[in-house]
Amino acid sequence: MEINKDATSEGLTVQEKNWELMSVLGMKWNETTLLTEEDRLFLLEKVEIVKDHIKSQGQPSDLMGK
Repeated sequence: MEINKDATSEGLTVQEKNWELMSVLGMKWNETTLLTEEDRLFLLEKVEIVKDHIKSQGQPSDLMGK
């Protein structure tokens, strides 16, 4: 997982956004496919908060996309 990718980027496909939700928040794939676009955006903003926290904790460089 590349942690430096912005989960709220407009260039991401729905599948890429769902993958972010699944891999960072631990949601099940079928749960991500049932979300409204408004809920998906809300949760993707939360994904970014979690990833910022992970980055601030000094995780290994392979999680940082290096």
